[in-house]
Amino acid sequence: MAKNLQQLNIKFLNEILREYGINKKIDNYEYFYLAFSHSTFANEHNVCSNERIEFLGDSILNFTTAEYIYHTFPNLPEGKMTKLRATYVCEDANFSYAKILHLEELLLLGKGEEASGGREKKAVVADLFECFLGAVYLTFGMNEVKMILNKIVFPNIKHISNEQFFDYKTKLQEYIQADHGNPLEYVVINQEGRPNEKIFTMAVLHDGIKLGEGVGKSKKEASQLAAKDALAKLVI
Repeated sequence: MAKNLQQLNIKFLNEILREYGINKKIDNYEYFYLAFSHSTFANEHNVCSNERIEFLGDSILNFTTAEYIYHTFPNLPEGKMTKLRATYVCEDANFSYAKILHLEELLLLGKGEEASGGREKKAVVADLFECFLGAVYLTFGMNEVKMILNKIVFPNIKHISNEQFFDYKTKLQEYIQADHGNPLEYVVINQEGRPNEKIFTMAVLHDGIKLGEGVGKSKKEASQLAAKDALAKLVI
């Protein structure tokens, strides 16, 4: 383990921790080494991968975010709380948190995964955020986890609008089916941008007729905006 730990950039890791208020001395970096050990690296070096600590970090992130939402929005019903958490605890969100922390620079990859651009793969980097939280928890405790989340995750949740919780797709479906039984169809009519920064244009169709169009950073977002556009045109 001591030999393998030399591959982890301890100096940079400590800089990240200090930047987010964690100044405690670390006697054992084992959990951080584990957190940054991708399965491909683990296979090549005969060590444990970060899959188990990711499981722990995922649970911690979901719990702490749920707790924050519960106390911050006392009048928010359960369904909207669930949607709010899903907005800020998902692959896209976790990827952005990890990039803010520059965790991808600490990632330990196998040679093949490194060569194929694994350091910038959304799924790999997104998982890394949860692994990192798991290591922070096991090394320091929950207070230190919350110190990071208070700067990286929670400030985003404060800036919400009621529109985030309005399901335009369901509303449009209800409106259409009141008079017509045929289902709606959502199709991608354009996508552009780099693999990790795609912009999608979606159209909503009914009986082959385009009702609305929307543009978003995900198909889900673009579909909702297409349904919103359709409702604006149909409901007078």
